[in-house]
Amino acid sequence: MIAVIAGSSVSLIAAPAKPQVSLCQAQIYSLHMNAGTTINRFNADSVPHRLRAVDGSWETPVIAPGEQINQPFTTAGLSAFLCDFDPAMRGTIVVQSTHAVFVPLVANITAERRSNPATWGGRLPQAGDAVTIPAGKVVLLDVSPPPLQSLLIEGELHFDRQNLNLTVGWIMLHGRGRLQIGTPTEPFTQQATITLTAANLDEDVTGMDMGTRGILLMGGTFEAYGQTPDRIWTRLADHAATGSTTLTLAEPVNWQTGDQIVIAPTDFYGVAGTERLTVQAANETQVVLTTPLQKERWGRLQYVSPTGMTLTPTTEVTPLVLDERAEVGVLSRRIVIQGADDERWRNDRFGGHIMVMGNGVLRLNGVELRRMGQGGRLGRYPIHFHLLSYAADGSLIGDATQQLVENSSIWNSANRCITIHGTNGTTIRNNICYDIAGHAIFLEDAVERRNLIENNLVLKVRQPPVPLLNHDREGFRRGPSGFWITNPDNIVRGNVAADAAGNGFWLAFPERPLGSNKLVPIRPVNTRLGVFSHNVAHSNGKPGINLDFPPIDDAGNTREVKYIPTSDDGPDRYNDNRVRFTFSDITTYKNNDNGLWNRTSCPDYVRFVSADNTEMFFAGAGDNGKIRDSLIVGVSLNNRTPTPIHDQPNAAVASYHSTFAIFDNVIVNFPLSPRLDRASGAFATNDYYLIPVDRGLIRNPNNILINTHPGRRVVSPNINTPVGNAVIAGALWDPHSYWGPKNNYWVYDIPFLTVGKTCVPVSGEDHTKSCNGPYFGVSGFRVDGSPPYEPKMPLTISRLDASNQIIDQWIVEDGRGGSRNTFGIVAHMRHFAAVPNGRYRIEFRDAVTALPLPTQEVKLNLSNMHTTDDKLILAVPFSGSRTVQAYLTTRESYQQLGAPIRHLTKVNSFASLLNTDNSFWQDNASNQVWVNVSGGMTLPGGEPTNPLSDKALYRETYLRIFAP
Repeated sequence: MIAVIAGSSVSLIAAPAKPQVSLCQAQIYSLHMNAGTTINRFNADSVPHRLRAVDGSWETPVIAPGEQINQPFTTAGLSAFLCDFDPAMRGTIVVQSTHAVFVPLVANITAERRSNPATWGGRLPQAGDAVTIPAGKVVLLDVSPPPLQSLLIEGELHFDRQNLNLTVGWIMLHGRGRLQIGTPTEPFTQQATITLTAANLDEDVTGMDMGTRGILLMGGTFEAYGQTPDRIWTRLADHAATGSTTLTLAEPVNWQTGDQIVIAPTDFYGVAGTERLTVQAANETQVVLTTPLQKERWGRLQYVSPTGMTLTPTTEVTPLVLDERAEVGVLSRRIVIQGADDERWRNDRFGGHIMVMGNGVLRLNGVELRRMGQGGRLGRYPIHFHLLSYAADGSLIGDATQQLVENSSIWNSANRCITIHGTNGTTIRNNICYDIAGHAIFLEDAVERRNLIENNLVLKVRQPPVPLLNHDREGFRRGPSGFWITNPDNIVRGNVAADAAGNGFWLAFPERPLGSNKLVPIRPVNTRLGVFSHNVAHSNGKPGINLDFPPIDDAGNTREVKYIPTSDDGPDRYNDNRVRFTFSDITTYKNNDNGLWNRTSCPDYVRFVSADNTEMFFAGAGDNGKIRDSLIVGVSLNNRTPTPIHDQPNAAVASYHSTFAIFDNVIVNFPLSPRLDRASGAFATNDYYLIPVDRGLIRNPNNILINTHPGRRVVSPNINTPVGNAVIAGALWDPHSYWGPKNNYWVYDIPFLTVGKTCVPVSGEDHTKSCNGPYFGVSGFRVDGSPPYEPKMPLTISRLDASNQIIDQWIVEDGRGGSRNTFGIVAHMRHFAAVPNGRYRIEFRDAVTALPLPTQEVKLNLSNMHTTDDKLILAVPFSGSRTVQAYLTTRESYQQLGAPIRHLTKVNSFASLLNTDNSFWQDNASNQVWVNVSGGMTLPGGEPTNPLSDKALYRETYLRIFAP
């Protein structure tokens, strides 16, 4: 459609397959078309014209009077143009994708004024009327009509350039219907208000489950372009104390007297909340309020000096800056769409909504929506893009790239903010969502892809009285979140999520699609990431960013699922198709849980700034990850309020079982806590339970620690009182000298681990030592066909001296019942660290329970034995009634063809065993088999090329003792 505006009259021009545009002096054009359309430009003027795009993407030749040219448009997009010879001639061209939208008009049509009775056949519509604008009819709304029952638009309705109010039960657009307020090049500068009033809660005006009290697009186009403030939201430039009536902003604004604004909290969730205030006056960066602030706000940037945090700008330590300044945004707009403030709203939470279906097109820029959403009702959201990209059989229709919500505000919503449902390619940019019930920006069925979600500010998100889905309920790392993103293939960039009862950003990628789109053939859990960068999450009730717990059914139940993107977006085949992904330039602070919780493979977390969170700043479950070039601050200068959990120490980074490389970071203000059962300091050690000797800290070089202890060695449950039925690693390699001399091992200060070693104290700890290495690991126990990866038998390991007298014992209780361990870790974590040339007796018993003697086989894993000089003597229980054999292999499945095998030599005495490398002696009288083993076994596939790989670090060897 081409809107030509001249003087006080309005004429509308468009065309069929090849629209003809008549060029006339001083006219303004607005054209919408599908990609592939060719425009015929006819110069009906007495002077020549030459049109060109403002961005330089196209230019016509000079079109002489009476001449015409054809101009094709093949690429979707929007361009503004002007005429080189007539400065008053200008316009915009919106080229849609192949997604069907209407290109109306076949000839010049003059709009008819709403105020003229002739427009309506001689009788103006009256209060309570159901009004229809039929196809082919174009109406200019030049007066505010009385309240209407309904408005069906099959033709067109354009708002005149004056203050107007349209009060109506509901508005429906069909076919080629159009509702237009302003244009992209000439936004609406007056005040336009649409109030939706339908009161029947059960009404469905279309019979297509679109409900009522809404602007309902079964087809057609609703475009509203309001004059927007120069800046939608910014941040403070200085602190604002409790009781302040003046805000100093980081950037100048042109906000108006009477405008409604919001200011985010800068403290923990529940300590302070978002406040809505009114502007009394605004002058550049100074905003005067009509009422004072209820809670103080932080407003200064923080930098890192060699001695800690400072307000003095410096890049001496790192170029990264901690920005905890409060966001401030303006809600007021020239165009307002609102639900009625009536009993239905106040008692039933029954607000207005906009729903786009079929071939409908919604483009909002500079619009304020308030009292929107219908509480407890599926599909009744302030803005709802509904099933625009997929057919019922799951096939792709196309991306809906013409859908746009920009520079707008949605606030006081009873049901979400913006819902993208079965729709790809929308643009959601530079909006404010405030005071929202349920997840705010919501991707519904996990098939929504290629959407641009950028620079949005989401504040105050709460659990609705009647949650639509179970993940809208507050729970463990769950609850109403600022952003609910169920498909990774989107651009999510530059957004802020604050003051949400749940997560700031909940990235919940399920294994398969949900709801109406179950047949779409994609796997979100394996889909490659689009973009996730420059986002901020603060002052939320749960983690700032949660990459875990996706939905598993349509009721909204969730569970742990690991996000593993693959090169073909298909099922994970481990090294064959896994790909890396990046989260970059993320800020998380003052969250009542983790800064980032994740369950994933191959992530790169780059240039994070994380501060003042209540739980561990980086935590979760993952592998092959990187955390680098980041700033992690335990307690910043914004520290007037203590953390909500006062007795809980904190750590910067979880160990991730050393599967993450954590390097080139700056870690500030993580002191040691006296609690021995909680991680504290830079590196957490409370989850080193997978293996007995961990060497993965080699992956953590070049971290700068300021006012920070490298980490508390939490006490393993098996050396607590009472002993536990799981165990934490006995020895951690310290190649970067965080805890002691370089290449020492950080161990518990017990004779089992320290006798015969050269050890030094560890600063701040009296239960650990830094000792010279190496240490070997013994784990993976299997007895007579027991489960290979979940050993739960009791263990009593006795370290023996040269006379086979007990030096100390390492006991792990029976794991087949109960849960007696400090951290609640899984009971099959049972292993021990051993010293070179050490002598150990293994018994499958504890003080209460003893396993029968093995009669078939015993298997166990040995690690960190790299050379033939690495030796260990073990006594393994085995029934003396069976004759055994023994060997070492470096393939876990010893039956694999070509597995390297070292058969142990059978000897006839303990003395011979001591003098014979790689030998075994069966002590039938004592029902045990002694082995003397050494390392240096050949690895399958040859020596590893990556010295930091697990294969290179641990060189795992498997010992099997069996009765043939």
